[in-house]
Amino acid sequence: MTTPAPSPAPQNDAPGYDFGGAAFDLNVPQDREIVCFILSQALYGEATAVYCGRSLFAARSLRAAQFYVRQAKQELSHLQLFAEIFRTLEMQPSPAHWVVRLLSTHNAYYPLKVLMEHAVGEGLVLDIFKDVLLQTLPDSDPRVLGIKKKLRVICREEEEHVAWGEDQTALMLKEKPWLRWPYYGLVELQLLSLPWLVRRFRRGYVGHPVLSQLEAFLNHAREGIYKKGRRLGFVPERRPTLPTRLLAMGAGLLLYVRSRFARSSSKLEKIYLAELGFSGRA
Repeated sequence: MTTPAPSPAPQNDAPGYDFGGAAFDLNVPQDREIVCFILSQALYGEATAVYCGRSLFAARSLRAAQFYVRQAKQELSHLQLFAEIFRTLEMQPSPAHWVVRLLSTHNAYYPLKVLMEHAVGEGLVLDIFKDVLLQTLPDSDPRVLGIKKKLRVICREEEEHVAWGEDQTALMLKEKPWLRWPYYGLVELQLLSLPWLVRRFRRGYVGHPVLSQLEAFLNHAREGIYKKGRRLGFVPERRPTLPTRLLAMGAGLLLYVRSRFARSSSKLEKIYLAELGFSGRA
């Protein structure tokens, strides 16, 4: 019988990292460039909603199918909302950074999809929306009130996606306990890529009220991912030694390479009777 989808995590506007009132100035070209870069990466992430179609095709259950139908609708709506934000700010989107393209890559191997795309990937995106954009876009600018309303709608729905990823990651660990080790290694590998995403803002922005806190924010986001991993049961309570981390990253990399050969296959037409609560016999 179909199990109801998990309730989304409660909406909470309180930031995880506090920028202390620091804000961008949307009338300064340098600040506009930074905001445009952040929004451009978000726009690309929402465009990858097309992957929901592949996830729906390979859904393991009616519950999963219902989630991916809902997510596809929400992500396509987010795409339009970000386009409206660009037009409101009179900005032209730029191409996505290679790190964002890498982190947004669809994985047809379900255990990695729910961890890397939903639990970790969308969790990091949610941190950027809530902790960066909602705090540092200046309320003094009359355009920002409407923009923040759109961002809060997006955050509420992204929280649901992250909750699904955490739920399914826990389920995968219960079904396949051996995933703990490569899961941990993959998280360490993903965190190694984050500094490359912000590398362009490390020089020439000394004293900037927002960017001077970039390292602190990255540390906060990194620690949040570790806490999530410990809660889900695949990140050790104490960080292992470097050789041990390298072994875990090697295991994660091997699993990731194996996942690139995974092929999606339709399942619902094979399990629909059981999913609907029938015997499964014709």
